[in-house]
Order: sequence, then structure tokens, then C-alpha cells
Amino acid sequence: MSNSSNQFIKNTILKLLGAIGSEREIKKYIEKFSSPEQRFAVIKVGGSVIENDIENLISSLVFLNQVGLKPVILHGAGPMLSANLEKNKIDFSFINGQRVTSAEVRDVAHSVFLETNQKVVEALKTQGANAKGLISDVFECTIEDPNLGYVGAIQSVNDKLINDVLESDSIPVIAPIGFQNNEMLNINADIATVELVKAINPYKAIFLSDIGGIFNSREQLIPNINLALEYDEFMQKEWLHSGMKLKLQQIKSLLDHLPKTASVSITKPINLPKELFTDSGSGTLIKHGYSVLQHQLPNKDVQEQFTNIIEASFKGKLVDNFFDNADDLNIFMTSCKRATIAISNEFAVPYMDKFGVIPEAKGEGLGAGIWHEMRKAYPQVFWRSRPNNPINNFYTSICDGCQKQEEWHIFWIGISDFGALKGCIEDAINKPRSVI
Repeated sequence: MSNSSNQFIKNTILKLLGAIGSEREIKKYIEKFSSPEQRFAVIKVGGSVIENDIENLISSLVFLNQVGLKPVILHGAGPMLSANLEKNKIDFSFINGQRVTSAEVRDVAHSVFLETNQKVVEALKTQGANAKGLISDVFECTIEDPNLGYVGAIQSVNDKLINDVLESDSIPVIAPIGFQNNEMLNINADIATVELVKAINPYKAIFLSDIGGIFNSREQLIPNINLALEYDEFMQKEWLHSGMKLKLQQIKSLLDHLPKTASVSITKPINLPKELFTDSGSGTLIKHGYSVLQHQLPNKDVQEQFTNIIEASFKGKLVDNFFDNADDLNIFMTSCKRATIAISNEFAVPYMDKFGVIPEAKGEGLGAGIWHEMRKAYPQVFWRSRPNNPINNFYTSICDGCQKQEEWHIFWIGISDFGALKGCIEDAINKPRSVI
């Protein structure tokens, strides 16, 4: 290996280690991902990433290689293909996010995919990572829809070929090309990724894009999506363009075939290590998710489950009299019993008494999901938090207002009447502690 390659690797590792979490977090995930029983990750690389951000892409992949992790890479080439077609004055169009592929478009696509595949493979090899391009023999297809032309519907995935490459200590780099009786077919790269994940069943499925996630109408990153709670709502959003709708549909199809604990991430290449090796992650984390149920008290089982979550979350003991006025409490709890919220109706305005997620579930999006459901039920709510609570940044981002006291920060949503707000602040300050 050349001195320049060694220096590149050194700089890469230092840069990426500085950008991610603690040594404890990194070691935890490396041990998890290094299991011989399950493949590490399928990473879909968008064409725009290869075109505009290949340095950060290769840096992140070389880092994974240096710590002994071999992902399966599947790349797109959409922007390069469109540019090539326009240059050659070849007409093309899209239907529901998929490119209509005439014979002319297909022939250009083949050359573009080949060139793009070689570009990624050579870039990895130059920096000391073994890589092998897989252009054919991975996806067996049939014609999906005559209206789409030469677009393949994947019937089977040659996972043996992929595993052979991994066993030879190389990174497979796969082009989205299918074949039917030796005839080449174009495949949407997102759809190919979904079928690849189903066949390999890795720990992680990651979509790398230059955008780095899903953003709402205000251009704010959506960090977590709980499909069980939010999928139908998202699919109705006018700001979710057709390509992203297709991606979300395919991700849901993927997660429907995987365990409830499975997840899919959308992030930028530079943030890939942070997504993989930290609890907080980076970009948008999409999970099949869990439903959120509301419980009226008294209910012995619910009270016990609530107590366990809160005590694990706060690392303290719930006071013995917490449930004395059970009729005033409304308990939200995820169906997996790992996150909960208690709303007290003892005041004029609903008071969020407790919000907890067990430590093992941090970063899974359960908190965001249960918060979303609570807010649908309570347009007005106030609560308090210790000044050093790490979740205060989240509270500050979603609240309508906050008053900072020495002992408590008081937050509120939906309260505009000054008199009512003054009463809420007084109630929050004077309420006895519920965890000791």
C-alpha cells in the first residue's frame, strides 16, 4: 500500500472518530455488527452521492473496512443517466418515480451503470479496500409493466454470489441491472436495495443520499419515522415528492418482511459512521414501529409497567403515592412497553407528569412516536424539567414557550391566555417531586 493511501486511511479514521460518539458506543456496535451469524449492512448509494460526494463516501467505506466490517454496496446512477440521455437527445420520462426505459434508454443505462460501478470499485481499491464489481448475475427479473418498458421486476437474488465475494474478504459493489433470458433490464435502485435486504437479512439497511434524510415542509429534518403510526399520514403529505414516496413505500415493504426491531436509515456519507456507531444516529431513522395505547387507571399491570419504564429512564424510584389519584391520570404506552407518558388532569390545563424511554431503547424513535400520539390527544399541555435534563433541547424545539427557574424549566404548548399560563407555571413549580 502506498504512503499516500496510508495517510488517507489515517486521516479518514481520525476525522470520522472525531465526528462520532464515545469509545464505548463504537466498541458496542462493532461487536454487534461483527457477528458471524448475520451480515453487517446493505448500503444503497445514490447516484448524486457518487457524482458530488465520492470523497466522503470512500472515506466512510474505508473506515468500515479498517475496523473489519464489509458492507454490501448497491449504487444508483440516476443523475448521470439523465445527463447522458439529455446529451444524446434521447427522450425519457418517469411514472410514479420509476424511469420509463426504452431500448435506447436501456442501452445508455447499461454503459452508465458499468462506468459508475467501475468508478466506485477503483476508488475503494485505490485506498486499500478490496472491492469487486457485480454487474450481472445478481438479479433475475421479469418485465414489470409494459408501460415502463425494459424495467425489471426482481424474481430472485443470487445471494450465493454476494456471499462468495464477502467470504473472499472483498466488498461487493452491485449495479441495479437485472436480466431475463440474457436480456438486460433496468431496475430502480431503491427497489433493488429492498429485495437485496430481504435476501441477505443484514443488521442494517442504509440509504446514502446527498440530502441525508427526509425533510418536512419547513425543510426541517425528520429524525424518526414510526411507520405503524405515521405511514398513512406521510403518504398524504403534498410536500413528499414522488421519488421519496416510492422510497418510503419500498422501505415499508422491506420492514414488513423483517422483525419489529429492524430499521432503515437515510443519511449522508460523512455521517455514516455516526449513524452506525452512536445511539443518537444521524439522518432519518425509519422503523416499522409499535402502536401507542392509552390506558385509564387504576390498572395494576399498567401501573407496574409504567413504574418499570420510569424508574429505568430516570434511574430513580417512583414515589409510593404516585397512583393515589389514579382517576386523574391518563397513561400512554408503546405496545413494546419501552416508552411511556403520564398526563395528569388534576390542574386546569393537562400536565405532562412523566415522559420516559428505557435506556436500551434510546435512539429507536419510540419517544418521538409516543410524543406524536400524546400531542394528537392533548393540544394544550405543560410540563417541567430539570435544567440539566439532556432532553431539554428537544423540549425547547417543540414548545411554544419556556420559563427557566433555578430548580425547574417550565414548558408549554397551546396556552395563550396569560392568566392560565401563570397558573400553569405556579402549579409546575409547586408540584412535589414524583421520582426520588
